[in-house]
Amino acid sequence: MTSANLFDPELILSPIDGDWQTGQDVRLDPSPTSTYQTIKIARNSARAAERNSIHDGNTSEADEHWRTIKNNAPDLLTNQSKDLEVACWYTEALLRSNGFQGLRDGFLLIHGLIERFWANLYPLPDEDGMETRVACLAGLNGEGAEGVLIAPIRKTIITEGSSCGPFTYWEYQQALECQKLPDEKAKQAKIDKLGFSIDSIETAVRESSNEFFENIRGDLIEAIDLFKKTGQLLDEHCGTYDAPPTRTIIEVLEDCLGAISHLGRDKFLVMDEVPVEQSQDEQSGAGEGQAAPARPAAANYLANRDAAFKQLIEISEFFRKTEPHSPVSYVLQKAVKWGHMPLNELIQELIPDSSSRNHYSELTGVLSDDD
Repeated sequence: MTSANLFDPELILSPIDGDWQTGQDVRLDPSPTSTYQTIKIARNSARAAERNSIHDGNTSEADEHWRTIKNNAPDLLTNQSKDLEVACWYTEALLRSNGFQGLRDGFLLIHGLIERFWANLYPLPDEDGMETRVACLAGLNGEGAEGVLIAPIRKTIITEGSSCGPFTYWEYQQALECQKLPDEKAKQAKIDKLGFSIDSIETAVRESSNEFFENIRGDLIEAIDLFKKTGQLLDEHCGTYDAPPTRTIIEVLEDCLGAISHLGRDKFLVMDEVPVEQSQDEQSGAGEGQAAPARPAAANYLANRDAAFKQLIEISEFFRKTEPHSPVSYVLQKAVKWGHMPLNELIQELIPDSSSRNHYSELTGVLSDDD
């Protein structure tokens, strides 16, 4: 389950009348009242207002500028120009106003523009080649430093909550770091400074609706998939050397997905359950002479031993990212290591005392290197 689209993507991605089907280069109109200049000025003003709000926490001015972009970008992209830069600015605005639902829709639009209009997509390449066209995408992810989407992604809410919350992914990270502090006084001082703890976030999760978690998980999965596909398209069109990087955005989104999957684990268990009555009704509904539908293969079917170990490693990575304070990831890694060791080496590691190993061999008949 995912959230509904915030706009009709097919309408915005419809060709514009004309030979190129991409409209005109809106940069050629220098008037400060043009739609392009209105959006550009609003974006610059929003970023400046956000930097200023770090000190006082007041985002109302920035929010107003992002709304200006949201109100103007769809018409420009639909009727004036298929423009990648404007689509990137629109995506920045959608993330601020609509969270991962907005980011998903922004990525859908960017992917559609590249897939359908690449040959004549604005901005056109110039003497610097493709760099001019894809610079806006490189700015989203960042090259050598974090791009303009990374911090806003971390500051996107991942819970609802009534008595406390909602909380962002960044706040969840802060709570985890606080939880790892060994000194209880230092931990409490940090909690007092933050104004929340991991317990606060877990309370907000319990107060969040199942639908919220189901939608946010679905939106994130789609956003990650769309941006990966966009990266593949860019590799094809630009070559892997000149294509803008996408890895940082994908990694931070996967971190957010891991956190949501962990925090909402009990909700997902409830939502993913198939009622027994429904399953029985479906099987009994097959008429005589009709074979019951074949049961689909389990999604987590393990074909062999190596596949099982691979899944354990993936589970270990999940716990390492979402519960760095927990020993679970390290225990799983050790289990995988033990699983690959010859039995005699495993016995030596688990039973370091030679006399104990000899006793074990006598009891079980398993020979160790001491025998």
